Amino acid sequence: EHAVLPMHGRKAKLAWVDVRQVIDEVCAQFAQPLDAAQIETTIDVPRELGTLADQDLLRQAIANLVRNALEAMPRGGRLVVTSYCGERGLELEVADSGPGLCVDGLRRAFEPFYTTKGNGAGLGLAYVRRVAEAHGGDVVAMNCPEGGAAFTLRFPPSARRMAA
Repeated sequence: EHAVLPMHGRKAKLAWVDVRQVIDEVCAQFAQPLDAAQIETTIDVPRELGTLADQDLLRQAIANLVRNALEAMPRGGRLVVTSYCGERGLELEVADSGPGLCVDGLRRAFEPFYTTKGNGAGLGLAYVRRVAEAHGGDVVAMNCPEGGAAFTLRFPPSARRMAA
């Protein structure tokens, strides 16, 4: 099941979304393969954390990040999902304890069709970036100091203000 890039110019259908619930649902969807690969999952996102977002797009973006983490750790490891709310908005980070990204991978991770996997189409992270941009945000990739890679979805502060 491969992600199709959302159409250019497709407007995100914004509604108040329970972010933790979406993350829990995605992790439940991947529970079997995560368990089979002996990946320990930690979700450090407050319950009741909400934001204005397109729930379907957000779910797909998080699913792509979790799938990538799973593929990066075939022999087990740790998947950690954290959130941070600050003046720059909401940040959701999906980090893994896999091998991390090579220099080229860091630079090109979000390009459509860029892949380091033999069987991948290279659209998963491009899709994640498209979703972030549809919400007026962005996504960044980095290697963790202790090993592994972290992908941070950033939503602007305007998404945190609840519609009256």
